[in-house]
Amino acid sequence: YRLRTEWRDDVNFDKNAAPGAQDSFAQRVRLTTNVKATDDTSVKITLQDTRVWGTEGLNAGGGPALTTLGGQPNHLDLYEAYLNVDNVLGAPVTLRAGRQELVYGDQRLIGNFNWSNTGRTFDALKLMYASDIVNVDAFWSKLGDNNVVFTDSGSFGTNDADFYGLYATVKAIPNNTLDVYVLNLSGSFVSNVNARANLTTVGARLNGSIAGLDYTFELPYENGSNTNAAGGQTTNAWAAAAKVGYSIPGAPAKIRVGAEYDYAEGTSNGVARGDSSHTFFNLFPTNHNKFGIMDLAAWRNLSAFNVNLTAQPTDKLGVYVAWWNLNKASAGDRWYTAGNWNNLPTSAVQGASTHKSIGNEIDLVGTYKYNNALTAEAGYGHFFAGDAIKDNVGSVTDQDYGYLMLTANF
Repeated sequence: YRLRTEWRDDVNFDKNAAPGAQDSFAQRVRLTTNVKATDDTSVKITLQDTRVWGTEGLNAGGGPALTTLGGQPNHLDLYEAYLNVDNVLGAPVTLRAGRQELVYGDQRLIGNFNWSNTGRTFDALKLMYASDIVNVDAFWSKLGDNNVVFTDSGSFGTNDADFYGLYATVKAIPNNTLDVYVLNLSGSFVSNVNARANLTTVGARLNGSIAGLDYTFELPYENGSNTNAAGGQTTNAWAAAAKVGYSIPGAPAKIRVGAEYDYAEGTSNGVARGDSSHTFFNLFPTNHNKFGIMDLAAWRNLSAFNVNLTAQPTDKLGVYVAWWNLNKASAGDRWYTAGNWNNLPTSAVQGASTHKSIGNEIDLVGTYKYNNALTAEAGYGHFFAGDAIKDNVGSVTDQDYGYLMLTANF
């Protein structure tokens, strides 16, 4: 059971524009069962119900719909439902078939987005090989399947959309793991049957630690093409992420200090509709904990720097403090947000400008383990609007955000 209340003021960084502030109570319940039929065959099913307090009461009497921060409808659905078969044909290979989470690396490209009220799962087939030296996953997922579409003239197309890939983790390097991956996103993602995309992402991620120092470096590259009503377009783009931390030995509060730099290429002439785009596309990430708790940046057209500190004063209490400096990689391209907030910000706020500075964010998060079942978490963020926002907003103001979340596992 999870309940989170959130509040944000000056949603569009404009003190004279609506909506001025938003708040909501979002509730999520997950019920999971694991059934082991034989030693190597099992089934997992997770039923999920998501609710936003007050929405049903307002709409039941014909009143106006309530705009909420989460932007998610009340929903009851199967979150997970898959078959798991171990040791397929006697080999160290596991088959997983059905609705499932796909989680890899730091979840910068593929994650379950558990912060959102609904999360993210895929209808997929996955083969998993594991040894002492390397783990290899091969997966294929169906994002959209509308079969064949015929027109009156007899021509046809398809709205199918697929996401598949190969993800390997090498474990033979002392104190390190090395991930290498090849991912492909292809098919039609709009109703127009002539709009198709084929985007391939290749990359590597090194993760390790030594003598109190931990580090992660990731470098993906994308290449592909798409067609739409505006014509053809090719994509060539890259991104990079580097983060390091040091845990101070003997510190009474288990203090760790860290720093991070993230980059994702952007297109100088905006969101390209011509021959070439250099705007990196970050696929299906868990974005919330990557560039500040306020969700005001995504790994697209981004140059970001961060310093942070985590501490654990007691066994039950954890504290996190961070400062982020966020900039667009290309001033001519738009500024991309995490995308999980309703009306935040408007496209006008995110437009191209002559400046790169999005702004600076200060975050403070506290986590308290009340008992073995219940955890409370509270966070506050303040965002200082930069010149890229000021170029697109008349009466610019800073933004504040806060949340309180209760999570019970039983």
